Amino acid sequence: MNNYEELAEKIKELGAKRVMLQLPEGLKMKAAGMCLFLQEKGIDAFLSNNSTYGACDLADTEAKRMGCDILVHVGHSKFYVDFQTDVPVLYYIWPEKIELGTYDFSLIKERRIGILTSIQHMELLSDIKSLLEGQGKEALIGGQMLGCWTANAEKIESKIDAFLFVGSGEFHPLALKGKTVYKLDLEKGSVERVDAEKFRKLRYGRIFRARDAQTFGILISSKKGQKEMTGMAEGIKKRLEQKDKKALIIVMNEITDDRLLGIKVDAFINTACPRIADMQFTKPFINAEDVGILLEE
Repeated sequence: MNNYEELAEKIKELGAKRVMLQLPEGLKMKAAGMCLFLQEKGIDAFLSNNSTYGACDLADTEAKRMGCDILVHVGHSKFYVDFQTDVPVLYYIWPEKIELGTYDFSLIKERRIGILTSIQHMELLSDIKSLLEGQGKEALIGGQMLGCWTANAEKIESKIDAFLFVGSGEFHPLALKGKTVYKLDLEKGSVERVDAEKFRKLRYGRIFRARDAQTFGILISSKKGQKEMTGMAEGIKKRLEQKDKKALIIVMNEITDDRLLGIKVDAFINTACPRIADMQFTKPFINAEDVGILLEE
C-alpha cells in the first residue's frame, strides 16, 4: 500500500467524507495529486495553500469554515503541546522511502555520536547507527526532534560527544546545543559540520543592535499551538518597564519583516517560534530568551 492509498484508508476509518489538506512547502508538489486521488476515492478534498511551519500551525479554523469533517495535516506528527482544535485533526507523516548509500563519516572526529532526525526519517536511524558503528563509532539513537523541541537530544547529551542530525537543511540541527553538531544531508549524500558559531555570533549581534532601543514591540503568534506565550509576553513587558523602557504587545499570525516595518518601535522581541529570528529583519529583532542578556539581568 502506497502513501496515497494509506492516507485514504485512514480518512475512511474516521468516517470523514469532506476533508481539508494542509501540507508544508516541501510536500506542496504532491498536493494536487493527493486531492485528486482522494476525490477518486469518494472523499471531497480541499487544499489549504497557506504556509504551515509545523504541527503548532494548523488550518483547523479554515477547515471548519469549509464544512470539513477533519483537517488532514500532512508531514508532521502531533505537536508536543496539547491545544483544542475546531475540527478533529488527522496527522499523517508521509514517510519518505529513501535508499541509504555509503557515507563517509571521517569528518566526525568524536567517538560517541547521538543520532536525531525529523519525523519523516525515523525508520532510517537503526541503519545509520549500523553505518556509524561500521566506521568505528559508538552510536546512540536519540530519536525525533523539532526546530523548537530538543528534549530527546537533552536526554542523551551526557552520554555522547557529538550530535548527528539526519535530514536536510539547517532548521533542525541549529536547535541543538552543548555539543558539536554534524548533519548527514540525505539530499546531497554528504556529511557536514553545522556552523553553530556563525549563528551564535548573529544572535549576539542582534542583541547588541537592540541595546539602545527605548520602545519595544513584543510579538505573540496567534497560532493555537503557541497560545501559551501570552503570559511570557506580559512578563517581558513588565521587565522592560522596570528598566524605564516602553513596550506594547503585538499579536500576529505571520511574523515577517514587511508586516513590521510600519510599527513605530525601535526593536522587536519575539515570543513565538524562536527560529523566526533567523530570518532577515530591518529593525533589531531578538528572542524572548535574550531579554535577560539585553537588560543585563
